[in-house]
Amino acid sequence: FNMTAHLSLSDLRAFRPQHDYFVGIDSDGTIFDSMEIKHKDSFIGNLIKHFGFAAITHHVHEVWNYVNIFSQTRGTNRFKALLLTMDHLQKIDAVKQVGISLPDLQYVREWVQKESAPSNINLQTAIAASSGVHRKELEKVLAWSNDVNQTIKEVVYNLPPMPGAFKSLKLLNGRADLIVISNTPLAALHREWQEHRIINTVSAISGQETGSKTEMLTAAAADKYPLDHILLIGDSPGDLHAAQYMNTLFFPIIPRQEAASWQLFLAEGIDRFFDGCFTGPFQDERIANFHTALSNSPPWQP
Repeated sequence: FNMTAHLSLSDLRAFRPQHDYFVGIDSDGTIFDSMEIKHKDSFIGNLIKHFGFAAITHHVHEVWNYVNIFSQTRGTNRFKALLLTMDHLQKIDAVKQVGISLPDLQYVREWVQKESAPSNINLQTAIAASSGVHRKELEKVLAWSNDVNQTIKEVVYNLPPMPGAFKSLKLLNGRADLIVISNTPLAALHREWQEHRIINTVSAISGQETGSKTEMLTAAAADKYPLDHILLIGDSPGDLHAAQYMNTLFFPIIPRQEAASWQLFLAEGIDRFFDGCFTGPFQDERIANFHTALSNSPPWQP
């Protein structure tokens, strides 16, 4: 692949194996410890700015972080996360008491339901086909999303891969076909992987504009490798869902246990993968620990 190209699902389907094994790898929260800086310092500030939420800033922080970092919806698409956040805010008594108007985002909901992988690109297409209040609502959400991307570009740099992640990439490279499978916009993925000179460890980078994680994994690997030769490494339930959909292997990078997760992968996981003894108690225990780490109750509930 041309590593500067923005890949489509068709491109991934055309990918031909170079090795007998395949590893799909998430980026934010898996290779880079970037979830907190992106969400707390890029998404939330722009959400408050674009929607006039200064009066409920504490609640916006609390809800957005729960949805995107600390719960079973961690790693979800940003537009789906926006809708989940609005839904949670609607139910919080302290928010109701402030008397602030929370948008229903009806037209955004309709658009998200139609798209398997909502992105700025297909949002622009929806805007071009709309008018009036419908168009105005979609434009507002696009402006928020564009500003998020710009803030991330300005703020998120000098953030190298986690040490265990970097070492794992080097060890996997040459033994397996590696492809990035992420919900992050492609421009950010290319920028971050190029900045830290790890882009040459992977065969391709697929991101938000390419498709959903399940679509990307299926397009890249289905019917090309034995199922027990396909591994997905990630930090969100969406990664696990993609692996389970294809009945492939999964290794979680557990939130707040990232260094230990990579250490275990290096010490045991990588050999188990290539030796054919990954499934069973080893994988099951990892997944159980992963679920436990994200089984948190909303902090605003009594």
